[in-house]
Parts: sequence; structure tokens; C-alpha cells
Amino acid sequence: MVKFLKITAAIVLLLLVFYFGFFKYRQIQANRVLIPVTTQALFKINVDELYKTIAVSYVKHPSQYSGTDKKGIEEKIADLNTGLKIPANIYIYGLKGQAKNTFFSRLEIVDSLAFKRFILKKLSLIKKDTNFFQSTDSTFCLLLNKTSVAIAFSPKKVAVKTFLANILNQKNMVKIGDSKFNQLADLSDHMSYQDAENLSKLNFTDGKINFSNEFVNRWLEPAAQPKHRILNPESTISMWLNGTFKPALVKKNTAVSAAVFSKNNFFKFYKGYLDFEWTNTVKQMDTVVSYEYNDDFEQVEKKAARARNIPGISINMSANDQEVSNYLKSSGSLDQSTGKISTTVIPLYQVYFKGNNGNIQLSTLPNAKPDFKMESADDFFYFKVDFKKLFKQMSFLTVSDNLNIFSQLEMHAKSIGKDKIKLESELLFVNQDANSLIQLLKQLRNGLGNSLELNFKYNIDVPISK
Repeated sequence: MVKFLKITAAIVLLLLVFYFGFFKYRQIQANRVLIPVTTQALFKINVDELYKTIAVSYVKHPSQYSGTDKKGIEEKIADLNTGLKIPANIYIYGLKGQAKNTFFSRLEIVDSLAFKRFILKKLSLIKKDTNFFQSTDSTFCLLLNKTSVAIAFSPKKVAVKTFLANILNQKNMVKIGDSKFNQLADLSDHMSYQDAENLSKLNFTDGKINFSNEFVNRWLEPAAQPKHRILNPESTISMWLNGTFKPALVKKNTAVSAAVFSKNNFFKFYKGYLDFEWTNTVKQMDTVVSYEYNDDFEQVEKKAARARNIPGISINMSANDQEVSNYLKSSGSLDQSTGKISTTVIPLYQVYFKGNNGNIQLSTLPNAKPDFKMESADDFFYFKVDFKKLFKQMSFLTVSDNLNIFSQLEMHAKSIGKDKIKLESELLFVNQDANSLIQLLKQLRNGLGNSLELNFKYNIDVPISK
């Protein structure tokens, strides 16, 4: 028995060494990939890390990936036979001198016949010249030889054939590990992006997507020691911002507007703090005016009270409350005796105004009492939305149908140096067992229906409803 266990342990150890050694070798090879020297933006898809994450999810929750595709193995292999070699990392780059949002890539071909069959039948590309193919709208183009293919995609028609030829023949290229994007090469995140002002990371795990972005800050001065009001943790939506806007942004929004709640007025009165809170749904009484004819055929006005559910919203902002109050009264937007904002200014809901001690509040709750007690925080910005509560409280039918796989989104941002901000977010799914990327693919396939099936027919096992 002991001998059997030793042999089993040795086999498992050898398999693990082979497993990690194989992926390590692929990553080393991937870091030797060449990119154009004129690359100014680089997007990386870490194929191996995605494979490993989804494989672990499959082992942990196999029931989430069963019964969703009735095709046999042979049919699936035939569908996925692109003729391309899938590397450890796929790099997509934007080049200096090219149109905005135009990106390129290069991949190796292992079966030229299968690849040509794939681009003609599956992608429906049109052959325009020797080894040059493009989509009907010319936004997706590729140039190939027997061993490789260079790819370009752009939101509009642009001339890319010369660039594709240089990429295909690897002219004016540099190893990614020796370039200014060497930091990106070492990241293990599922997807990442880098340009002169951004470093973004994206990861897909079971029931969750994590996103972070470090970027140059040109529009906000975060508070040196951030603070915020204590908001209700059970709120449907909550947000706070503690910082001032830079003069350049304020200057862009100085145009005078007739609207009471305009960008110009916001920047004029805002004093460094703002929060928003949707706590629940409340009933609000409205007066509905209709007209009827009496026995003398005279039109008579008739009023009736109507109760309807509206969001219980409160917006609190640091401002000179007396100046704001005087402005609202002078514009005829505020009934001082009741605190009501005129329905001609905000017609959707009845909103109430309160102001004291350098703070103002706008709320759909007539008895809301502003509490401006503050607590310290590491972040100068925070945002959270509970999708399950949102869909339950309000009938956003179209939005709900598209977003009902999500349960919560949470975002926060902090300063990480002079003129630099780090934004982090977490998107939670209702189904916490299936991988989030697979769930997105399922939603995409269901949402776009026949158009995806017609153009790509890309089949992948997707999770069943939980």
C-alpha cells in the first residue's frame, strides 16, 4: 500500500512539474514576440491564464458547463479549426500615425488550407488581392503568407495594407520584453492594456469580474485626506466624491445656460464634496388634471390624487447654502414655504430642497434630514449599485433583460501620486459558480441571437441557469 502511494505521489508530482513547466515555457516564448517599434498602445490577452482559470472552474463546478451544447466532439473540433496557432499571449497594438481605434495583430498559421476555409466561410471575408482579404465594409482586413497572418481592424475604412505588409514581414519590430511595454509582458492578468496614460487589468473568475486602471488625472484634485458621509450600506445605489475640479475642466463648462441645474451652475456652487443615495422606493402623491363636459357642454377641470412609486433619492453637496437658496428663489424654482422645487424644473418627481451649515440637499423624501457627519477613507471616490434591488424596485424592462445576470457593481478610486489615479471595480454575478467570461459569452449569444450564429457559429460550453 505504501509503495502504491509513493508511486501515485511521484506520478502526480511529475504531472505537476510538466504542467507548470509547459505553461512557463509558453510564457517565455510569448515574451519574445515582436511588436512594431511605433506601437503606442498595447492590449494583451493572456490565453494560458484564461485556460487555467476556466479549467479550475470546470473541475470545481462541472454541472455549470453541462447540457448546453448538443454537438458532438467531431463537430466542435471542425467548428473551431481556424488553422491558427494559439499562443500563450495574444498581443493587439495601436500604431503611431494610424487612425484612432485602429488596431493590428500577427498570428502564426499551422494549416493554411483550414485558415483560408475559415476566413472565407466562417468570417465571410472577400479576397481583394493576392493573399489580401477584407470584410464587406473594409473595417476588418488581413494579409497572409504560408506561415503567418497580419490582421487589422478599425471602426471605419482606412488604408492599412502597407502596415500589414510590414507587420507580416516583421520589419521595424522589437521584442516586447525589450520595449517600453515590458511591464505588460510580465503581468499574469487575463487581459491588460497599456498606453502613455493608462495601465489596465481585467480578470474573470467564478461569478466575478475585477477591473483596475491606473491613469493620468487631468480633471480632478482629490482631497488630501478623503472623507465622506456615512451612507446606508443597504442602499440600492450610493456614490460619493471628495475632491475639487481642476480649472481647465471648469473653464470648459463656463457657458451660461438657461437651465437651473446646468453644468455651469454645478461648478459655480460645488465646494469639494458630493454624494448620492437611493435608499428604497417610496410613494409620492401627484395631482392629475383632466377635463370633462357638464350638462351645459362646458369644459370643467377635474383633479384627482394619484399615488405612484418613485425612487427615494437624496443628493448632498458641500456648497454655500444661502447662495444656492437665493439663486433658486430668484429663478422662481423654489417654494420657500414648502421647500419644493418647481415641477417645471424637475418634472419627473417632486424634489425638496434643504440647506444649512455650508451644505445643500435635494431629495424626493419630504422629511429627509441631512446628516453631515463625516468619516475618513482611503478613497476619494466610491460608487455601488445593487442590480437585484434596482430591478425589483423599478421596471427598467429593457435594461433588466440585458443585465439580469449581474448582482452588484462596486467601484472606488484613490490618488497614487501627483496627477495619477487608481480606479478599481468589482462586478458580481448572480451565478457565483460559473466563470464570469463564460457567462458573458452566453449572454452575448442569447442577446444577439441569430446574427452571431449566422456570422461566426462559434460554439462553447456555457453554464446552465443557476
